[in-house]
Amino acid sequence: MSAVDSAETAPPPGGTPRRLSRADGRLLIELADPESTLAPMTLTRERAGLLLSQAERHGVLPAVLRKLRPMLSSTELRPVRDDFAGRFASGIAFNMQLRAEAKGLSTALRAAGQPALLIKGHDFADNIYPDPVLRPTSDIDLIIPVESLDAVEAVVAASGFELWPDQRDDEQMERKWFHAVHKRLMLEIQGNLVHAPGLRSKLSLGFAELCPHGDPAEAARSSTRLAIAGVHAASSHHFELLRLVIDVLQAARRLQGAAEEQALEDLVRRSGTRLALVAALDLAAGLYDDRRCRELAGGLAPVRFRSMSRLLISGDMVMAMETGERALQSWRRSLFRELLKRGEGRASLPSS
Repeated sequence: MSAVDSAETAPPPGGTPRRLSRADGRLLIELADPESTLAPMTLTRERAGLLLSQAERHGVLPAVLRKLRPMLSSTELRPVRDDFAGRFASGIAFNMQLRAEAKGLSTALRAAGQPALLIKGHDFADNIYPDPVLRPTSDIDLIIPVESLDAVEAVVAASGFELWPDQRDDEQMERKWFHAVHKRLMLEIQGNLVHAPGLRSKLSLGFAELCPHGDPAEAARSSTRLAIAGVHAASSHHFELLRLVIDVLQAARRLQGAAEEQALEDLVRRSGTRLALVAALDLAAGLYDDRRCRELAGGLAPVRFRSMSRLLISGDMVMAMETGERALQSWRRSLFRELLKRGEGRASLPSS
């Protein structure tokens, strides 16, 4: 690493890291791909620590560590390897706890006859990643029919979770529950994947859009997972983590066949999420030169504001989000949010 690169990437006094050098940012993007390979390279202790620290912040530590681990066996680099391997192992243990609770909760909801969708997290890990451990999960996410909220929450309470009053946000259609014993285990009950009321007038991805006939089994398809990944990245988080882009990349790779492409088009039309999904696919296609993401984005086009979204949402913006430069990118995300509000909207909005 050059002296310039060292100066650019050394963590500032407050502990928030600065942006990686352009070369290392590009390297981290490549390392985060769960299905890529990497030629051996020489790493310094500082460079390895910075790459792995940013990987952890962006939610892609498992894939990055798996690729770098063979290069971290020297006496100098072994402490870095062991430190992050320990963090990875702790994450695996935490995910196993979450998985067990999610399974028990799903069983209880089915027994009570309450429709609910277990989305993102473990569903992505099991269905769109080559190895489930490559997709870390921080909580359990449920999408439910809003009218079923009371009945679902009764099941959740009986399953050992407690609602924290200050974590209830009816306007955002989101409530956070925490396990009564294992306080780190969090459950989010959501009425819609689009949380902001100002956006939901244009785009909506709730139980009704995901399961138009009321059957949760309708959502167990690659087109639905891609829509969830894209809308979650674009509307809920505005592409603040590299893991969100990887979810889109992996979901797009799994979507094959004319029937699934048509199902995606139908879902996008009834949910008004075309711009959100095209922007997510364009970003993934650009970062990974991925043919499938490019094909799917093209199939959903034309869409208003696509060119402007490409200018606003870039790899440089994503890589700055977990650094001290995050605030400098806020204008890009705010403008993108405005574009979503001005998009085409749902095909069947109710009449006023």
